Amino acid sequence: MARHIPIFFLVLLLATTACERPTPPTSAEAEASYNLTTYLEQQIERLQAEQPMVLKSVTTEGTPTETIETAAVDWKDELAVFEQADLNRPALEEYYTKQEQVLGNGSIIVEYNRVEDAEPLVHYLRLELSPDRKLKQLNALLQDQNVLFYSRRNVQLSADPASGNISGYRVEGVQKLVLSDSLHYRVDANL
Repeated sequence: MARHIPIFFLVLLLATTACERPTPPTSAEAEASYNLTTYLEQQIERLQAEQPMVLKSVTTEGTPTETIETAAVDWKDELAVFEQADLNRPALEEYYTKQEQVLGNGSIIVEYNRVEDAEPLVHYLRLELSPDRKLKQLNALLQDQNVLFYSRRNVQLSADPASGNISGYRVEGVQKLVLSDSLHYRVDANL
């Protein structure tokens, strides 16, 4: 019987370790994905509190450019298109390939490309981060299509590399309803 006691403890030890939770990812793995939604929520909160002046130009096909300067901006609505580009969700991982590259100046480029035959909303996302992982630039291609509607938008967001705060953005796109002409448009905003 004394011989079976060490085997019993070995089996008990293996059963206990099998039930343990997996270790969280290392800090390098945890930093690999950038949470765009959290960043935008922080920026919306900051912008609503500060209410900076914004120079905004809107151009639609066949009409002259309209430019206004205002501090009255609904930032949640204004930045919603960029929230659509957030790919930091496990359910979306299978639709993209991801490449990360560190540049000579320490900046980090993270690119997501949709895999062939996948039809997600975000077709391409490129993030440029500072060495301390603050957003410097975002570029994305968003495309949505169904029987009644087609939309394709190239979106760009620029941030101050020192603070990470949004300094400007652009949305350029086309949309078409099934029984109407296409509408090409462009929105530029500088803070």
